[in-house]
Amino acid sequence: MKITGELAMGLAALVQVHATILQQLRVHRNICKLWGYQKLFDKISSHREDVSDHLDSLILRMLSAEINFDLQNINKLNIGQTVEEIFVSDREMADSCKEVALKLSNIANQNIDVRQITEKIVLMQTAHINYTGQQLELVRQMGTQLYLATRC
Repeated sequence: MKITGELAMGLAALVQVHATILQQLRVHRNICKLWGYQKLFDKISSHREDVSDHLDSLILRMLSAEINFDLQNINKLNIGQTVEEIFVSDREMADSCKEVALKLSNIANQNIDVRQITEKIVLMQTAHINYTGQQLELVRQMGTQLYLATRC
């Protein structure tokens, strides 16, 4: 089924945001590995796998709908230099993705496949926003050093 217009543009925007998140998570995951924060590395790796699966679903849907898209130009990465900055930048990126997915879900009234994908993305990103918010609150309550020693 060919998809055109606003729905096609929304899918392309969501693919671009997902590709950006994927790259940012790749860098943040490797930073955590370098710093020796295995638990955080594992959590970011798990989220990255979920994002990658959703990106694959989006790309497959776009290819089957004959939508042209460009993965050469992704959005600007915001690489954290501390664990707190990693949480903040990943939360901002998840919030941006959630916003795009919600808009697309509202546009995709008649397209059940797209609506289901976007709803899954909204749920995943909401969970990640909640997780990063909780971790930032723990850092604030415990202090950075104790948080890193016990949670990462």
